[in-house]
Order: sequence, then C-alpha cells, then structure tokens
Amino acid sequence: MPFLVTEDRALKQKLQGLLVHDATAPPTGRKVVVRYKNPEYELADSVYPLILLSHTRISKDEEREARGVVQVQYAPEGYATWPDMADPSKSPYLAEMPIPLNIDYQVDAYCRKELHLIELIDQLITYHRLPHRFGYLAVPEDGTVRRLDLLGGPDFYESKDELGKRLFCATWAIRVSAEVFLYDILTLTPAQRVLIDFYDKAAWDAGHRVPLENTVTVTRTKLLIPPVVLPAATVGVPYRQALAAVNGRSPFTWSLGSGSALPPGLVFAPSGVLFGTPTAPTSAPAAFQVVVHDSDAPPQAADTTLTLTVRPAPLGADA
Repeated sequence: MPFLVTEDRALKQKLQGLLVHDATAPPTGRKVVVRYKNPEYELADSVYPLILLSHTRISKDEEREARGVVQVQYAPEGYATWPDMADPSKSPYLAEMPIPLNIDYQVDAYCRKELHLIELIDQLITYHRLPHRFGYLAVPEDGTVRRLDLLGGPDFYESKDELGKRLFCATWAIRVSAEVFLYDILTLTPAQRVLIDFYDKAAWDAGHRVPLENTVTVTRTKLLIPPVVLPAATVGVPYRQALAAVNGRSPFTWSLGSGSALPPGLVFAPSGVLFGTPTAPTSAPAAFQVVVHDSDAPPQAADTTLTLTVRPAPLGADA
C-alpha cells in the first residue's frame, strides 16, 4: 500500500476491539466505533462511544537522517522476506537516502456517559494501545514494528453531538515513525557465474596474454525460493505480497503449481506478485504451491508451498 495509507490502516486496526459496559449494554459490552474524521466520518451517522482519528502533521525526523546508500533492515512493503529475518544485517535490500518522517495523529474519544470515557481511557493507556512509554505500531503490510510516541493526553473536555446532547471527550496527540524512499529499492543480486582465467605471469609480463587451457568456471548453487510467511489477508481489504527467488538467472517467471487454487478474489501474477481483494474468509489456512522458472540455459525451476489465512471483515468495516 502507499505511504500513509499503510500507517493509517495499522493505527485504526490497533484501536479495534474496545468495549464499554453499562446496565443496558449487551452482555459482551458496547462496541467502540473507530473511524477517521476524513473522509469516513459523517456527523449524521455517528454512533457513540466513538473514536475519531485525524492527521495533524508530517515532518522530517532529523535524528534519523541518513545520507548515501543504507541497508534497509526490514522487508520493504511489497518485497519478500529473507531466510533469517531474526538477523537484520542479512537484509538484501538497499535504499538511497531514505527520508525519515514522523506522522502526527490526533485521537479523539467521544462518549455519552462519563463512566464510558473513564473505562475507555483505562483500555487505551495500556502497553498495546497508547501507552505513555514504549509505544509501538505493527504494520503487517511490510512486517515492521514502528515507534509510537505519545506527545500529549489524554486531555479532557466536553462537546455536543448533532442533536445538542452533551458528550464527554478526551484527546491524545501521538507520533508514528515512517520512511519514504525517493528511489527504487536496490536488491543485492548474488553472482550467477564466476569465470576465472589463469595466465602465466612470465608470459603476461612479456606481453603474451593468452589464458592457459585449464580455465575454470565456478557456478552458483541452484535456483531457490527463500522461506516466506505470508501476512494474513482480510475480506474486503486490498492485498499485495511480492515473492522473490535467489540464485538462478533473471528474469523469473512465476506460476501456480498444478491443482493449486487461491482464496476467492486473489490473483498470482507471472511477476511473482500475489494481489487482489479477498471476497470470503478461510475456515483454515489455504495451502497452494508456487513455481518459479529462471532464464538460464537450460532453465532451472523451484517450487514451494505457501499458506494464507483470510480473516473475516472487521465488525463495523462497512460503517
């Protein structure tokens, strides 16, 4: 997904699942609706308790500024993981002068009852939501865990709804770390073949530069698909995941294995990109085989079996 859309989606997902309770609420509690102020929010459709998210600022983070080509120690969005993700130094990805940014958001909570607001704040200040220390934001599209800083709040105030009824409110200011790349991600491509010519030094010095007969060719290992763990997809949410191969000779051509089928709404392109918008959840992880062929002569082939879980659309997603 594009910059900012990915972060927005992750923040909204982070605040899902909140409940408040009162005498007339269902046994499981009253759901807290989470929306963005623009463009999702329409005053006439508001349901309380309600959390509204809005953007306030995007600024460059001078403390994380880098010049030149740097190693990207995570799999950038749309790029495959590498075999040992526990070791960031083994990342095959490079980027030229990435720009570190801070995305500032405002989080507003609106409740008809003050006890609802207190219960809601109690849930939001926990470690996994909006803590005052060591906050984080997991972004599933690129597999990163971003820094989330609480800049201020909760600050209390009162407001009124569209009918003039009193609302009890609280607001937070938060900051999420991000990066943008001015140029394409560079991939370290392993050497496919090394040709070594041997010369006689005395003959070379005398100007006779004909290689000896025992010229050696060293060939790389066979074409491989590194282990891949596909992020879960969600019904109604666009999905994109790119696969990669190592060794072999590019360009590569990808296909589904014989008899394999994808969850409804998804397509696997010859470029190795799995994309689409899922239309139905899976009762169990869906397994399918992918095959890649390289352009060597003769061509090599490699295959692996992947699994993908499609989750149901979140409650209130169509609100």
